[in-house]
Amino acid sequence: MTVIEAYLTEIFKLILLLTFTGSVMSLFLFILKPVIRDKLPKSFQYYMWFSAVVALMLPVSKIIVLPISDQSVMPMNSIHDIAQWISDTASETPVNFVFTSQNIQRGSYFPSVAVILFMVWQLGMILVLGFNITCYVSYARKLGRHNINADWQEIELLNNLLERKNTLRLYKNPMVGTPILMGFFRPAVILPDKEYEDMKLRNILMHEITHMKRHDIFVKWLLIFVGAVHWFNPIVYFVRREMNKACELACDESVIKSLDINEMQQYGDTLIAVAADSIRKTPFSIAMFEDKGNLKERLGAIMNHKEYPKRTVIAAGVILIMIVCAILGFSTLHGMENEHNYADNFPSPQDQKKIKEIELRDALRDYDEENIVEAYVFLSDLEDEITNAYIMIVCQEKNPDSEMQSGVKALVAEELGLDLPNIYVDYMDLETFTSN
Repeated sequence: MTVIEAYLTEIFKLILLLTFTGSVMSLFLFILKPVIRDKLPKSFQYYMWFSAVVALMLPVSKIIVLPISDQSVMPMNSIHDIAQWISDTASETPVNFVFTSQNIQRGSYFPSVAVILFMVWQLGMILVLGFNITCYVSYARKLGRHNINADWQEIELLNNLLERKNTLRLYKNPMVGTPILMGFFRPAVILPDKEYEDMKLRNILMHEITHMKRHDIFVKWLLIFVGAVHWFNPIVYFVRREMNKACELACDESVIKSLDINEMQQYGDTLIAVAADSIRKTPFSIAMFEDKGNLKERLGAIMNHKEYPKRTVIAAGVILIMIVCAILGFSTLHGMENEHNYADNFPSPQDQKKIKEIELRDALRDYDEENIVEAYVFLSDLEDEITNAYIMIVCQEKNPDSEMQSGVKALVAEELGLDLPNIYVDYMDLETFTSN
């Protein structure tokens, strides 16, 4: 396994671990949702979904470590250095590697599969993210060509609602069917090209300003990125839809908390009026109304709005944090167990090199059992790729013939996939070897 293969394998394993943890967290929140629907603030129910986003994106349970080849082994510049190497290592206790042929094959085969899966995942992520960015740029340019500056009275009303004037632009556009907030660095409210009553326009602008203050545009793009990273996980799409719905409910709650009963009623009438308009698809923006199916839930939340005791919210937050930590802790243990099993089943690159040395030594002794008494093999590597082979062969004969020497090099080249110039072989007769 090369450094790149090992690194890509680790990334792919991390993505799988993140999607597993995020899925467990998301399923827990889906189960929790009906239990707390009317017992906790909508803002709490919105922000609790961020724990699923954290589980999907934050590698709490694993840290990517770039595998580094062992630099403690100095490459041998001469075949005569093997004699010193044999002297230094002869007294050491040999390492007993107990690997079946199946394990060795799996150790070399699994990283290749992981790399292929990584490339498929990366391609999917690039396509999903690229599609979203391309659609956004196209949609923004299309809207930009039809934007109309709002009336000065409407702009004045917007500035009166803002804490800082001119921090939000206001346009009208015949291409949109419902008010939207759009723009990451320079946000703008885009209204349908129609006249709104003062109270309805005020409610619409308050709604969009609340979205801007809560940085919901950033959240929307974060969810797009999470969806791109975990494009193969269908649960993520349900999480995105649920967070978008919770975002609108939380925004409504934030707007109406300072309104009286009559103003709440007027705010609900504004939602009904906006929902009555033809709703066109507004990607990558925050529309005041994207789904008429949510109208009943949003109106019900407005009419049933109430203040929740701070102690209840704090207690629920503490319990949620404890459960989140428990799930992340379980994921950490799961990741450590998988890492342990992986290390047991798949030898490290340095262990694989030692296995190759043992296999090559056995192959050389079997090549000519009558003549070859012993073979000593040392393989040098660079970034876990075998680059040179240094071999000393103890023979019965003092000077083996050229046919044997060529055969030995050909065997080594076939076993290791090396070029002949990178194979260094020295021969010593048994008598000289034993006398030394």
